Amino acid sequence: MTDGQKTAGFISGFLIVCVSACGDVRIKDSTPRNFPTNLDAKEAPMLAAAVATGDLPPLEERLPDRPLVARHDYAGYERPGSYGGTWHAFHTGSDLGVWKMVGGYAPLIRWNWSCTGLEPGLAESWSFNADGTELTLHLRRGVRWSDGHPYTSRSFAFWYELCLDDRHQYVPPVWCLVDGKPMTVETPDEYTIVMKFAGPNWLVPLWLATGYWWSEEYNIPEHYMKRYHPDINPAYTDFVEFQRHNVSHQNPERPSLWPWRIARIEKGGFRVFLERNPYYFVVDDHGRQLPYIDRIETTLIPEPQVRVLKVLAGEIDCQFRDLDLRDLGLLVKGQERGDYRIKMWKSAAGAEPAVNVNWDDKDPVLRGLIRDQRFRKALALSVDRERCNEIAYRGLLQPQAATVSREAWHFSDPEGQRLFAEWEKADAGFDLSLANRYLDEMGLVRRDAQGYRLRPDGKRLSMVLDAPASAVALAENDVALIIADGWRKIGIDVVLYTPPGAELKLRRDLGTFTVHLHSEAEMDLFTYPDWVFPTVASYWHPRTGKWYQTGGKEGEAPSGPMIRLVALYDAIKGESSLEKRHALVREAARIHIDEGPFHIGTVGRKPYPVIVGNDFHNVPDEGILGPWAIVAPAISFPEQYFMESAP
Repeated sequence: MTDGQKTAGFISGFLIVCVSACGDVRIKDSTPRNFPTNLDAKEAPMLAAAVATGDLPPLEERLPDRPLVARHDYAGYERPGSYGGTWHAFHTGSDLGVWKMVGGYAPLIRWNWSCTGLEPGLAESWSFNADGTELTLHLRRGVRWSDGHPYTSRSFAFWYELCLDDRHQYVPPVWCLVDGKPMTVETPDEYTIVMKFAGPNWLVPLWLATGYWWSEEYNIPEHYMKRYHPDINPAYTDFVEFQRHNVSHQNPERPSLWPWRIARIEKGGFRVFLERNPYYFVVDDHGRQLPYIDRIETTLIPEPQVRVLKVLAGEIDCQFRDLDLRDLGLLVKGQERGDYRIKMWKSAAGAEPAVNVNWDDKDPVLRGLIRDQRFRKALALSVDRERCNEIAYRGLLQPQAATVSREAWHFSDPEGQRLFAEWEKADAGFDLSLANRYLDEMGLVRRDAQGYRLRPDGKRLSMVLDAPASAVALAENDVALIIADGWRKIGIDVVLYTPPGAELKLRRDLGTFTVHLHSEAEMDLFTYPDWVFPTVASYWHPRTGKWYQTGGKEGEAPSGPMIRLVALYDAIKGESSLEKRHALVREAARIHIDEGPFHIGTVGRKPYPVIVGNDFHNVPDEGILGPWAIVAPAISFPEQYFMESAP
């Protein structure tokens, strides 16, 4: 029997067993998907039919005066698509986070595909005044919500009025604050938004483009939501119902700006059905309204092996994220049977995962040790990255220090790439002898009967390492075990703690951990500075970040190198020159190289297998899926993906 026959037999047996145990499995319909390819058709047949019956206005009344034209400046774009089809995918959480990275990006301003700058979205143009204290946006005229109601400047103004009302959860976001003072918002007409700040605030356009989460927050359909506002509807005395109905991924009734609106939710989110937005404001090169695909059907699949089953059975048309790299071999071998191909994208991660050591640990003795650079270097030099790579990731990743993404636009020129290469290698060796010398130099020479070093106060030097359980994240758990083994070899007692996910996250958010693991990738440190600058209450700087986040009202004032990092970020926010802002980021990276590590690397650069059905088209050949702030693949306009069998 050949290897191919063995593989086919294994896959077949695997499918039979899983189908028997999982009654909800459905093999993809093998009927060829041939949809009308007439480029003269400016809208989908299902919408044209609704127009013909009078259930929908004509297309010219549904599109804005100047629709946004989808870009496709990437390898993998084939041609203008045909209308029709249902895209089958899966999700792993009730918030539809991964799906929103595909079809939930409708911002005022967009990131471009190369992640080197911004381009128009709902706003056709924007401009600052001379000193950066006032930003004016001009909206695209004629955009409509999915129910046909006009989208105007009131949407943004209504959201910001909520931010200034302390009766509910909405608060002014960090990007609207300058010196602790929130911006003011004016809407001189339906298509103009003017934001005024207490000082220069040059980063705001980037913030407006960042992540699906901001556009989802600041785009609120006032005409629908005001029925739940207690100041407008006397039936309500608080904002409980308002907040519940404003959750876009849980309320099919809420009007949307997405290319596909949520049409139905089954079994509490087990299956979610989306349908094309008849008023979507984006068109292709020929003026044909997008999206091409009629419907989306996404199923909740929390179990990793069932996800693999779905792919091997040919049930998934296109899937980004949430496939384990350990299953790559099986996925590759199953391509013919499952009628799909694999495109290898990148996580662009600087750490898979990073080891975040709490600079603000509540134990004063541990804090003193952690703030000694020699201690952090000893920890970094005791991580066997080659072993992490081979055991957790089959040797497919790159051992390195903890960094952001190599592709980040701050490091795009040759000088920036040289600096980044130095950063990747900083304290990224495996040298137990040197690590022991660093600890000895610190005076940590006394040991107990078990061979563990003693702290200056005479207690055993012990640290709790927070990590996900193997059943939740096997690769990270393997990495945690390897890290613990290395640290024990230099005389540090390690307690590996694997609490439930909610507690794990809470310990990170509250800063009650000593060491925790977290994957790390970012393309834009201006709007997601957290990995390098201690500006939010998380990761390796929880209390220092809290101080910055609250304007000094809470947390702990920066000390040592944190003072300079905070000052650099403040300088970035007030700098009008993009080139100079990039230079300030590089200066911060230099501090991490020379005075770090502040967070410790393991391995990085994980490849991401993207599943693409053989009748699914226009998906980019490669891309970046790690950093969420750049919203990939949404920045490739997935509304221009289409389904059609080969002739």
